[in-house]
Amino acid sequence: MLTRRSHCLRRAPPLQQLDRPMQPQPKAAAQSAILSLDAVTKDFPGVRALSEVSLSLYPGKVTALIGENGAGKSTVVKILTGIYQPDGGKILVDGKPVHFANAQAAAAHGITAIHQETVLFDELSVAENIFLGHAPRNRFGLLDTAAMVAKAREILTEIEAPIDPSTRLRDLSIASKHLVAIARALSIDARVVIMDEPTAALAIKEVGKVLDLINTLKSHGVSVIIISHRMDDIFFACDRVMALYQGTNFAEAPLPQTNRNEVIGWIMGTKGHTEGFAHDKVN
Repeated sequence: MLTRRSHCLRRAPPLQQLDRPMQPQPKAAAQSAILSLDAVTKDFPGVRALSEVSLSLYPGKVTALIGENGAGKSTVVKILTGIYQPDGGKILVDGKPVHFANAQAAAAHGITAIHQETVLFDELSVAENIFLGHAPRNRFGLLDTAAMVAKAREILTEIEAPIDPSTRLRDLSIASKHLVAIARALSIDARVVIMDEPTAALAIKEVGKVLDLINTLKSHGVSVIIISHRMDDIFFACDRVMALYQGTNFAEAPLPQTNRNEVIGWIMGTKGHTEGFAHDKVN
């Protein structure tokens, strides 16, 4: 579950220390990737879906994964979440090779996806939807409703979703239901959250709630992937954009180093002034 980090004010140095020569400060350690793909290949009968695709996801960073239909985005997501297994290359968590035999194995490492077709149940409460399949139990093995509601409220508070966990899902707006789906994903102690077209079904006034939530996830050190064709979403919420084309790495750049026209070109398989693939090699 997400936890808030406390911040302390640093005290000013004593006056007698101010005349001392400045000591060299150690350089900040390079940030390590939470999750990486290293030269991953995936084949299906008669077609190579991915060819040596690499990707690195970092704490508190949002990556836009873009490309035309059939570019390989869904295959990447299914490999990251354990639905597919790669035929070549490596998956690494915290720099160590891992094998995701199934979705449960990926979830155990804190990797979860929120799909457009995420199934929620209108007749169940918000809390029941969040913990469906992994609800807390008491010492007798029975459902601990009070604990479930309390934990659901904690998650909803962390993501700043003003929703009563006892409310029936059918009474919520589409945007609020989407927040419940996100809370459900976070109930597994997520480190990486993958969002498939997170604002596609939302009215304009509801889009801001989801984009604000993405910023909240960032502030808690969660790595987020957004799959979207909406340039407003990408340039508002993301730190980096990565384009796939015909199952290969096509282009990648920090958002400040590119622009909308160039990103649109990457989706279609054309490049502007940014040439080559700027991925940091995974060792």
